[in-house]
Order: sequence, then C-alpha cells, then structure tokens
Amino acid sequence: MPEGLYVQSVSGLHSGTNPVSGDFSVGAEGLMVRDGAFAEPVREVTIASTLQRMLLDVVEVGSDVRWLPGAAAGVTLLVSEMTMSGA
Repeated sequence: MPEGLYVQSVSGLHSGTNPVSGDFSVGAEGLMVRDGAFAEPVREVTIASTLQRMLLDVVEVGSDVRWLPGAAAGVTLLVSEMTMSGA
C-alpha cells in the first residue's frame, strides 16, 4: 500500500453504526502510511463508509490471525477506499 491509514483502533461502534442501512462513521487512530512505510501517528480521525461497500472494497486479507476475547479472531484487511476526515 503506497499511501493510506493503518487503523489500530476504533471508537464509537455502538453509536456510529446503523445495523439496518450498514452506514457507519466511527472515530479511529493509527498510523499514516507513506511510500509503503509507516509514518506519523494519527488520532481523532473519522472513517466512514457502509459495511457493504467496505466488504466489496477488500483487496487483501492478512495472514496475521489475532485472537480476541470471547473466542473471536481477526486479521488485517486492506480496504481500497474509505472516507477519512480530520487528519
């Protein structure tokens, strides 16, 4: 990925996601990616899309399985396009 945002955490999932329409707008923090390398940290940015569009825009799935509380697991996803504001 030449340029983008590596999201490390999100906030507001309980209030920023519409389960009927799939629209979401949540707070995020992470690292900017510039020229394919991690760059400066960012906080208090907002990312927004729809759950349907985000799933359609997944272009890579990582092999870095991370186990989460409650017998759930997650991996890194590369999403080609998403709205970001505040950076």
